Formats: sequence, C-alpha cells, structure tokens
Amino acid sequence: MTTARIKALRAALDLTEWRLETTQRLAQVGDWELDRDSGRMTWSRELFRLFERPEALGEPDINEALAHYTPASLDRTRDLFWHAIDTGDRCTLEQEVLLPSGQLRHHVTVIEPHKDANGRVFRLYGTVQDITARKRLEAERLRHLARLAELSRHLIAVEESERRQLASALHDRASPNLAALHILLANLVDSLPDAVRRACEPTLEDAAALLADTTAGIREICTDLRPATLDYAGLEPALREYVEAFRKRTRIDVVFAATGEHIHSLESSAQTLLFRLVKEALTNCAKHACAGRIQIALDSNARQTRLSIADDGVGFDFAQLGEPGNTPGLGLITMRERVELAGGVFVLLTRPGDGTVIEVSIPHSRPLPERPS
Repeated sequence: MTTARIKALRAALDLTEWRLETTQRLAQVGDWELDRDSGRMTWSRELFRLFERPEALGEPDINEALAHYTPASLDRTRDLFWHAIDTGDRCTLEQEVLLPSGQLRHHVTVIEPHKDANGRVFRLYGTVQDITARKRLEAERLRHLARLAELSRHLIAVEESERRQLASALHDRASPNLAALHILLANLVDSLPDAVRRACEPTLEDAAALLADTTAGIREICTDLRPATLDYAGLEPALREYVEAFRKRTRIDVVFAATGEHIHSLESSAQTLLFRLVKEALTNCAKHACAGRIQIALDSNARQTRLSIADDGVGFDFAQLGEPGNTPGLGLITMRERVELAGGVFVLLTRPGDGTVIEVSIPHSRPLPERPS
C-alpha cells in the first residue's frame, strides 16, 4: 500500500471519528463497551463529559462507573446488566445520575449484548444519552396539564353553582309570583258579572292557559338547570324523577335500575356528574339514536360507582366521533372529559345499526362508609 493511500485512509478515519464525536456531542450521547470476563470498560469522549470525568483519569472500572448513580438507579442498573448478560436481550433503562459538580442529571441507557459462537454473552455495548432537558419539559407539561385539570374542575363547580343559584332564584321569585297571579286571575273571574264573564271568557281562558304554560316552563327550566330533588333527596330520586319526565315527554321506554347501598353516600360532585351524564345521554338518544328502549343501570360499592346506559338505536361510526357533521359528537366528548377529570373511566361501545352503550366507572376519593342499619 502506497504512502499516499495510507494517508488518505488515515484522513478518512480521522474524519469519521470527528463526525462521530461531533454527532455524540450534539446529541448528548456517549457509548461504552464492557468486557464480561476482564471487567474492562472503554468510554467514548462524550461519555467522559456526560459523567464529568477527566479523560486523564482514563476509563473507570465497572464499580467506579456505577458509583455515579443514585441508590434507586444503582439497583435497577445492576439488575439490567445481569439481565442483559443472562438473557442476551437488548435492554433500556432511565437512570438518575449524581455528578461530581452536584448536579442531578437524567440518563437513558441502552445495552446491546454481544454473543460468541456458543451463544454466550461476552461483551456488552451501550449508549448513554442525557435526557435531563426532556425530563424537565415532561415535568413542566405535566404541571400544566394538572393546572388545566384543576381549572376545568373549578369551572365545572362554578357552572353548577351558577345553575343552582339561577334555578333557586327562578323557583323562589318567579314561581310564587305566578301562583299569586293565578289566584288573582281566579278571583277576578269570580268577581265579574255573568254577562261580562261570558263576553271575556275566550280571553280569560287564553290568559289562564298562558299562565299555566309559563308556570310549567319555569318549572322545566329550573329542573333543567339544577333539579331541586338532586340537592335535597340525592342522585337516585333525582334520576327516577328525570327518567319519568323524559319517558312521558318522548314516549321512549326507559328502564332505570339502581343497586348498592352506597349511592346515598356519594359526594355531591360525583352525584352531579352522574346526573349530567344520564341527562346528556338521554338527550342524545332522543335527538339522534331513534331508540325505542333505553336501559340505565347504576351501581355503587365502597370503592367505585358504575353507570351503564344502553340503547337499541341506530348507533354510529365510532371513528367519526368529533368530526364535523357527526351528530353525536361534542356531547359525548364532553362527557368523556368530565369523567376523566374526575379520575374515572369512560367507555363507549357502538357501531352503525347496533345501538350504543356507555359505561362509566367513578372511583371514590375515599372508601364510603357502610350504610347504618
């Protein structure tokens, strides 16, 4: 081989090594090798930098290298090394590293075992990447998500409070006034001479009908905003009352069954959530499902409450949920979000022509007490 050829190969090798070192530095990735029998390690230059080890000290032995890890990471790292050696499997592990400068860094290590002709692992090759910045971003994202969830729960609570106040105001002020108007109108009719009463009878009947319709409308608005039964009697009576009114209004056969001795002990927020879920589901059924029968099952034990709503309607394509023009979209998405905010699980089962089933489970923040006998 000519001198020129040797120089060219050395130049190419130097360029490759420079590219590798540059790539490792930019990606914050170092690599190492460990000989199983001798325990000797070799480190790349970037790995020295990641562990803040001067290159003049040379590569550490395995025990020196492991000394950088926090106690919890040390145990997992040892287990991972032996797992790779015993099984020959490629392994990945996130670790916490305490550097000589006092910084706590996060690394991810990937181990690739090498086997000899007999299948025995004789060498481990690994890469180490500093993911501290990524972990910080993940932690920040989780903090933002937690804050968003907290704000969402607060908005829901504020909305329910405003609903309750508005329903109370309508009930306490409008309803008594309408009842008084009904009495005044009846007294006025009784005080009219017969001839005048007969002449005004159509107008008086229209006024009475309008007054009755307004009273019924106010009552319906109050129930829609916040049924009083939910506050003074609890979830089960409120649902039975609403289901009965829905059945009369829509002529849809609705079967409601409640089991378990803990429904009465649910927190107010959980009762409100479950009531809203049933109301939204029934509204969707009436608008979109073309259902003839709906079955609602509510069950509560000491640890969780389960709700199931099943209809025999037309169903829909689950893949189109939330897409523009898909009729049962936003309401179901809102239902799922509210359940997940409460730490629960929302399951939707449907397909075109085969009805829809909604299954919800809400965990209790603490085990509910047994109902006194």
